Amino acid sequence: MKKLALVTLTAALSTSVFAAPVGETFTGVGVGMDLTTVKYKSAGLEGKQATGANVIVDYGMDYGNNLVGIVEGKVKVGSTKIFNDVKQKSQFGVAYEQGYRVLPDLLPYAKIDYSVSKVGDVGSFKGFGYGLGTKYAVSNDIEVGVQYMRSNLKHSGTKLKGNAYSATAAYRF
Repeated sequence: MKKLALVTLTAALSTSVFAAPVGETFTGVGVGMDLTTVKYKSAGLEGKQATGANVIVDYGMDYGNNLVGIVEGKVKVGSTKIFNDVKQKSQFGVAYEQGYRVLPDLLPYAKIDYSVSKVGDVGSFKGFGYGLGTKYAVSNDIEVGVQYMRSNLKHSGTKLKGNAYSATAAYRF
């Protein structure tokens, strides 16, 4: 009987240790990385599938009633070929994610962003994007997620449209 009580107590404590508390997930300062695969189109040209990493810094705000807003800054690490002989040398972005905590550890969200992307010797493409994603709080401090973004960038009349899929991991302080 004592062993059963000990096992029950251990199981109860272990689930409470790993469960993310309500109202404390997805808020505060977070730092992470994402791995993004993107394919661009420009003036009928089909780009290459390019994969690269980004560093992310964000701040999550709890608005009450399970609404969470996240302001995000993102910087691309390294360069990738997006067309046969054209590289995306750098990319910087700021974004806002508005989510609803459907479970204490699950946050689906809608996202809008503004990004600047240096492409080859052409120049800087600038524009807005929109998308959807979801984050899962593995613990109070660790989050993983997936998202889809559609970007519409422009430089001197040349349009660059991209579809990006990302997998993210972050640590929240």
